[in-house]
Amino acid sequence: MAAYEIPEGVALHTEKTATYHLCRGLSRLILGLRYRMAVKGIENLPEEGPALIVANHQSFFDIPLLAASTKRHVCFVARSTLAHSTILEFIMRECGAVLIERGKGDRAAMRTMVEHLNRGDVVAIFPEGTRSEDGRVGHFKGGALLAARKAGAPIVPVAIRGSHSIWPRSRKYPGSGRIELRFLPARTAEGKSALEEVHREISEAVGDGMLPR
Repeated sequence: MAAYEIPEGVALHTEKTATYHLCRGLSRLILGLRYRMAVKGIENLPEEGPALIVANHQSFFDIPLLAASTKRHVCFVARSTLAHSTILEFIMRECGAVLIERGKGDRAAMRTMVEHLNRGDVVAIFPEGTRSEDGRVGHFKGGALLAARKAGAPIVPVAIRGSHSIWPRSRKYPGSGRIELRFLPARTAEGKSALEEVHREISEAVGDGMLPR
């Protein structure tokens, strides 16, 4: 499945659609009541203008967790394999997601990400490319900050803890526990060591990725 591309003449979804509002509302309800979702440092995410969220990836909860954490519209960059059903494909398309093929560079997806940022949207990426095996932060793939550099947008590192123990890759259905999401101070994407520094900041905040029950 190729990356989702906005057809010519059709505007990108850079504002919350009815589908986005519904999914965000359900996410806030479930994650707040069932998993005691805690969001910290939200003031580090600009209230307006472009921003690239760079987050670690622990479980399938991570996308709804980020959507529920902020009132802003978030354009998620995700593997095309996540849209394996008609319903999921519809939801991700209507919410303004960018779908990419795993393991392949995708110029169309990069152009779409940059366009979202140019229009003042928030874009969220998981540069590990897949869910963590043990809850710790894995290797960040190169090129993860390219969209921010092209658009001149700030980077907002985000550390997610707890979702791995609730829904690890080895488990078909989620269990119980708590989830915490922490927005770290925004920073520039410029510089050769920017990706390594973002990785270090998130890794230090995540630690072993676990939260006490």
